[in-house]
Amino acid sequence: MINLIERRTLSRLGSSIGGGLALVVLFLLCALTALLAPSIQATHAWISLFTLAPVTSPQAWLEGSFFSLVFGGIVGSVFASVHNAISARGL
Repeated sequence: MINLIERRTLSRLGSSIGGGLALVVLFLLCALTALLAPSIQATHAWISLFTLAPVTSPQAWLEGSFFSLVFGGIVGSVFASVHNAISARGL
């Protein structure tokens, strides 16, 4: 029989990869929206979180994707660590 606490833990690596890829997808969707519909101002704040380059430049796409992956990985790792610490106490 599997221990309940073992079943409630999250993989830090899996959460890091998932968080990183999720932020890359969100960045790319926002960058595409800003590129195809520049009159929509809602996406520019998200893009400027990860790059200061203009959205039309390749530098913006590379920097934004890279930093989205890095920060998403950090967030996923922290999330899994906090979740595992809380679930180990039975909460």
